Amino acid sequence: MKTRLIGTLLSIIALGSLVVPVIAQGGVSATITVQINLYYLCVCSLTNVRIVLSDQTGRVVATAFSPDGSQVLLVFRTQTPLYWLAAYASGYAGFSYDKPWPVYGNIFLTVQNYGQQMNYYYGTIILRRGF
Repeated sequence: MKTRLIGTLLSIIALGSLVVPVIAQGGVSATITVQINLYYLCVCSLTNVRIVLSDQTGRVVATAFSPDGSQVLLVFRTQTPLYWLAAYASGYAGFSYDKPWPVYGNIFLTVQNYGQQMNYYYGTIILRRGF
């Protein structure tokens, strides 16, 4: 009887030492990398493009800035399951002899970190002229 009680207590302590650290962390965290390519249908240059990445709840998870309008990488960690991400870009386009005009665009990315662990996503934002 005494050995059964000691064995039960030791198994509870061993199980608790494995489960409690995961609960204390708030779940399993994942590092997500998102590559955003920028494209504008004009033979002009893009400048000062800012990208804001938010999750399905509207919370901003990462931001980036591209001074020359090329691609950017956004890397962030999350502990909550993600289903999709929204990327919004805004900046300026223009010729060297003309005043630049505002451009913007957005995309939605489907994310699958709730099942299998795929941590690299990419998308292309096609920018259009703002008013």
